[in-house]
Amino acid sequence: MKMNFLTIDKVNKIIELAKLVYGSKAPQSISDIKLTDSNTQAKELIEFLIERQTLNTPINTLSEYINNLSSEETAEAIALMVLGRRDSERQPSDFLELVKEAQGVERHYLVEKSLLAKYLHSGLEKLNLH
Repeated sequence: MKMNFLTIDKVNKIIELAKLVYGSKAPQSISDIKLTDSNTQAKELIEFLIERQTLNTPINTLSEYINNLSSEETAEAIALMVLGRRDSERQPSDFLELVKEAQGVERHYLVEKSLLAKYLHSGLEKLNLH
């Protein structure tokens, strides 16, 4: 199975940018998450919103890169991400179906995934394109 529009170089660039945004560490388990007071949560939310509005931040660079993909490339990137999720029971033979399902999905869907780099990498591995 291969991708028809999205190049491996572009996938690797998205992975690189996603790592800058979200880091490459594994997700926290619930036991690792500290409960914080509402002031701390509010401060973190404000910092996040300011970062989203500031140019040349990693999140904006990732968003801009993904927004510049064609609709076909975006659909393949979303399909690759879904294929790479651990909880996904989809197989490489499902890739074309996943691409069809991803058509019309908003680009921000990719940007919002904190494990985007991991999912894309796993998707490449499942398709033997790594």
